[in-house]
Amino acid sequence: MESVRIEKTIKSPLFVLKDGYIGMMGRSIPQNARMLYKPCFDWVEAYIKNPAPTTKIELFFEYIDTSSIRCVVDLLIALEANAKGSRIEVNWYYEIYDEDMHELGTYIQTFMKIPFNFIIVEEDQEIVM
Repeated sequence: MESVRIEKTIKSPLFVLKDGYIGMMGRSIPQNARMLYKPCFDWVEAYIKNPAPTTKIELFFEYIDTSSIRCVVDLLIALEANAKGSRIEVNWYYEIYDEDMHELGTYIQTFMKIPFNFIIVEEDQEIVM
């Protein structure tokens, strides 16, 4: 599976897509979320045909708008429903005092059958994807 890395901008997150790993980090407030997330959807579509035994998903958003949330949920649902034989692990990172992002992760988890690991990030802590 070919890896994809799309660097973050002021309005879009970092995307890291490689065999057994999906990472998204930053702000997601694009003009057109479907267009922004299209490379992810294309990659996931190819990946689910032959997924790794374990698929680790790491999500750490500073802020994410409604249309981007929908894209993330759709990606997770596609992985959960179609990545047969792959154990999916979701790590949802949020800053220590950002209860809104914690609640959002909890809300998104309600759409999934796979459990989320909620990981608190200190304000000065750097996450590398």
